[in-house]
Amino acid sequence: MFLLAVLCTWMVVAPEILAKDLPVYPLPPYVKRACARNDPNLNKCVVEVGSVALKTVIKGDPKYRVPVLNPMVIEELIVKQGTKQVGLTLVCKDCKLWGLENTKIVKADMNFNTNHHKMDFTLSKMRVVGKYNVSGQILLLPISGAGDAEFKFENLKFSIIYDTAYEKKSNGRTYLKVVNGSFPMDAGNLVIRLDNLFNGDKLLGGNMNRFLNENWKEILKDVQPALSESLSELSERILNNISALIPMDILFPKK
Repeated sequence: MFLLAVLCTWMVVAPEILAKDLPVYPLPPYVKRACARNDPNLNKCVVEVGSVALKTVIKGDPKYRVPVLNPMVIEELIVKQGTKQVGLTLVCKDCKLWGLENTKIVKADMNFNTNHHKMDFTLSKMRVVGKYNVSGQILLLPISGAGDAEFKFENLKFSIIYDTAYEKKSNGRTYLKVVNGSFPMDAGNLVIRLDNLFNGDKLLGGNMNRFLNENWKEILKDVQPALSESLSELSERILNNISALIPMDILFPKK
């Protein structure tokens, strides 16, 4: 989700490359205009331009090394959580996030004076599938298993919050660097399905899945911090690859 927000506003993905060999790319054609960082209407511009560009960029763009985002693929996601109610380790491999094409940018709060930025999004439905391995306790009940997992989110709301620093490269151009990324999120509903719980015991597995879905709010609340941290770290690395390619005066020029 943080990667998606980045693509909405900056619209390009690049591998890490040496600054001395750094090419300067123009904005892709589906980004209709650059948003000036000192424009009083900067936030409105970011929402308008990002909303239009998102419809195209979600499909991927090989020229700009933008990956296909439907689905978005996360090779491995590790969630470790320990509280009085939840103490578990959940690993999801080859996780695929479907439905990101329905993401809407509803608000932007970009501030290049403080270098603190926030964007708000809504997503009507998102489906996450992958291979899971889980062990530990959840709401005081033991849980263990490995197999196929599916998580269906409805009416998802999330905010992308991050700070920006500046770095002058050896080519003389100034680039953004993202730090302190985070994204609080909430959902209107969550449906969970974990196959092959308790070594395939259908009775125990069925009861646990019902329990998870009956208590989805508490479960989401407790595992959300670890989930957000994992995704934030992944997205921040990708984001800094992006900002290594397009200079500041092209991404967010001055009027």
